[in-house]
Amino acid sequence: ERVSRWPEPYIRQGIEQGLERGIEQGIERGIEQGIERGIEQGIERGIERGMRQGLDRQRALLRRLAAERFGADTAERLFARLRREESQHRLDEIGVAIVRCETGADLLRQVGA
Repeated sequence: ERVSRWPEPYIRQGIEQGLERGIEQGIERGIEQGIERGIEQGIERGIERGMRQGLDRQRALLRRLAAERFGADTAERLFARLRREESQHRLDEIGVAIVRCETGADLLRQVGA
């Protein structure tokens, strides 16, 4: 009976060491996964922010072009429409309309402002 109990302390010690190692590995994996998720979210947010900034710059440019070509009143009315526009393609079309339209009224009519 004594001999059969002899490994018990070592088994308990092994279990404790195994638990400690398991916890450490779990923490390491959790940190790694957290870092990966953080990087992914950071990239996504950066892309979204970059796209928003690009659209904002394009809107500002279209506003300046409209003001230069048709005057401040037309530019402000156009900009009210541009602020709601989220499509890059549609903003490109509006830029072409600024070049092609003969009057500010034609421009506003064409873009629906």
